[in-house]
Amino acid sequence: MRIAICEDMDKDAEHLCSLIERSGVEAEVTRFESGGAFLASQPAGRFDIVFFDIYMDGMTGVEAARVLREADDNCGVVFTTTSEDHRPEAFEVDAEQYLVKPVDKGKLEKVLKKRLTAANRARKTCPVNAKGRQIDVPYDNIYYVEVRNHNCLVHTTTGVIETGTTMTIENFVPFLSPPRFMRCHESYIVNLSYVERVGRDFIMKNGGTAYIRRGDLPKCKKYERELDKWRLSEAGGDEV
Repeated sequence: MRIAICEDMDKDAEHLCSLIERSGVEAEVTRFESGGAFLASQPAGRFDIVFFDIYMDGMTGVEAARVLREADDNCGVVFTTTSEDHRPEAFEVDAEQYLVKPVDKGKLEKVLKKRLTAANRARKTCPVNAKGRQIDVPYDNIYYVEVRNHNCLVHTTTGVIETGTTMTIENFVPFLSPPRFMRCHESYIVNLSYVERVGRDFIMKNGGTAYIRRGDLPKCKKYERELDKWRLSEAGGDEV
């Protein structure tokens, strides 16, 4: 994730950076000490989420967010403050959250995971580190991900990508999320749109097999409903 922190207090900025690092979300964090400095960096389209302190010298965080919104409707906006006074103003700029300082670790992680899921769905690709070479693989090209001998294998429509030890299956979980994808086993994530049939395990359309945890078999046998959810969401409807 590309994250901006707009905060004039060193202690508060360091606290946010620490929480982001401890969250486990891979992120590139850029700090700005004022709203003016943030806007001068031409931020439109540059960040996935911005944390604005409300009380800063000169331009307030709410004012900076209003300017950002004129050029960027997609960037997530989160306000951090010592007061509840500006909560109504915050949500006028479609803020995702309003966090009172000191920022709580659990609340921050919830915000990051929600934004990460939204960003990944928008981009429609999964980043894969193929033994040191970065590849963005379209979701449409992925049959399933498999762990074999501590090596993550990404089975795609154009072949198998080996990650070696550069990635674990946990790295794929935020990107390959429901309803289109399902983690059916500790070593497998499947693309439900490429399932041929369900027996004891998933039989994929490329001839491969994705194992199912015994306790998850009843859920996996209902995969068609999960697939219907994905198709409906792709068409712009409400999930069932």
